[in-house]
Formats: sequence, C-alpha cells, structure tokens
Amino acid sequence: MRLTYRIIAGALFLFLAATGVTLFYMHKQRVPQRPVIYITAPSPQLEVLPVYLGIVAGHFDKAGLEVLVVNTESSDRDWKKPGVLHACSLEDLLYSRIFYSEKHVAVATLTEHDYALLLSRKPEPFTWEATKQKSIITAQPTSATTAVLEAALRENGVYPYREAVLINNIPERLRIPAFLAGTGDYIVAREPAATVMIRSEKAFFAAPLSKGKPLYLTVLTAPEDWAAKNHAVLAAFNRALARAQADLYHRPAGEIAWILGPYFPHISLSALETIIARGQKENIWDSGGKPNPAYFFRLQKVLKRAGELPRPVSCEEIFMDPKNQR
Repeated sequence: MRLTYRIIAGALFLFLAATGVTLFYMHKQRVPQRPVIYITAPSPQLEVLPVYLGIVAGHFDKAGLEVLVVNTESSDRDWKKPGVLHACSLEDLLYSRIFYSEKHVAVATLTEHDYALLLSRKPEPFTWEATKQKSIITAQPTSATTAVLEAALRENGVYPYREAVLINNIPERLRIPAFLAGTGDYIVAREPAATVMIRSEKAFFAAPLSKGKPLYLTVLTAPEDWAAKNHAVLAAFNRALARAQADLYHRPAGEIAWILGPYFPHISLSALETIIARGQKENIWDSGGKPNPAYFFRLQKVLKRAGELPRPVSCEEIFMDPKNQR
C-alpha cells in the first residue's frame, strides 16, 4: 500500500513539474523579451532631452521597448556597434559618409535648431552691427554651429572674416576659459554653459543662434545594415519618441526640469528650468515624425555656403527609409 502511495505521489509530482515547465515556456512565448536599445552620447546633453523624457514618462515602455542611455567618450568607437544608437550632429554623419564612406544612417531626429547662444562681454543692447570689427569665439569651421553663425552675420549685413573676426581654432574645452581670460569680444556657447555664464555675470546674452527656419542638427545614428534589419523596432522607437517630443512642449518647463533633474546633476533646477523654457520658446527640439527633406537640404545649403560640404547628399542616402519610420 505504501509503495502504491509512493508511485501515485511520484506520478503527481512529475505531472505538476511537467505542467509547470510547459506553462513557463508557454508564458515565455506569449510574452517575448522587450527589445533593448542603447543610446550613447559623450555626456548628458540637452539635445537628447526628448529621449530622457520618453524614458521617465514611460513612452518607450508603453511601446514595448527598453531604452538605456550610456555616456561615452566621442572617441570611443564602441558606439559604432550594431544595436547602439549614437547622438551626434548631422554634419558629423554627413562628413563620415562623404570622407570615410562609413555606412551609417540617421534613424531619428532630435533638434531642429542649434541650442547655442551668442554671448557678449559687456551688458549692453545688442545689434548685429555691433559685431563689426569685433572677434567672436566659435566652434571649428566644419561645425554647423559656425556655419549658422556665418549665415546669421550675412543676413544682418555683416561679412564674416572680413568685417567680423571668427576665432574657430580653439579646442572646445578651452573656448570658455579663453573667453574668461580675455580673448574675444563675443562667444558662441552651448547650453547649459551659456546659462551658467549668464547667471554668474561672466557673459551676457546677446542673441539666440537660430536660423529661423528649421534645420536638422542633432540625430541618432545606427549602422545602415542593422537599421534595415530592425526597421520594426526603430519604427516603434520613433513613434514613442514623437510622443515624447510632443509631451516636451505640453508640459511646463518647471515640471520637466524637476523630473529630469537627475540626468543633469551638475545643473541647478532653476537653471535647468530656464534652459528648457528657452528651448520650448525657440522650438529647439524636433516635433517628431518622418524626416523632412526641406530641413535637410537647408542644412546642406548652409554648410555648402560655408565651404564645408564638398558635395550634396540625398535625403534617401543619409536617413533611414521613411517607409520604416511609421
């Protein structure tokens, strides 16, 4: 009798174990693991703000995606690996494709304007006429930031390099120290450094560095072959990113600063609120959706006039296939 009980108990145990294993694998098949997308940037960047908001507000989570941001040095080539999206300027992507034949494409757009300010050494009313016979510290000649500055000068009747001296040979990390040490009458400073300098009265606001009409300036890139094989995941990512970008303009700047403050521990909440509010007013971030060829060609026109673009590139060559954006 005891043997019979043991046989029954053993059979029942095996049945329950087999059932548990079957249910486990059935559940695993029903609920596949979420795709993971890594996004790299040299440091916490305000241009990447829609991504941060998409993570915190749950837009990517609702799309069935896990998005992780990793800070990496710009010289670190690990961001070229498949499955990693890298935040960079669109002109850098253009140059890498033209000069180095690197097969990477823009899979998402982040900004429509350059988030940099023209700052002056003195607190006085600004006119572009005042830049004549003065010097301006700016980014390297190949940068779209410098090209946009040159365009703004021309549009306001000032000829760059002839009537205004552009100092564009100072390394990025040394530009602000050079200005504080007395070099230049004006400086083009990116956020958040611009606001920090204004608040400490080490420089004074002169003008926003925007072209008026939108330009694609900051993008997320990926290897072309990987993007083609993962268009469904990237399409879901872009839909969620578009919702985050719209959300960025609907929420008060103070609320966004509060929830995204941990991404920018080096910036005070009040300064971050000021920066976000200015970005909302100037429509810095892309409004989402499919890439607009007009924005792309406008940027190329600016770069070409600055003498930095050797040949035009088609929108189809540089952006992920628009059919895969939705």
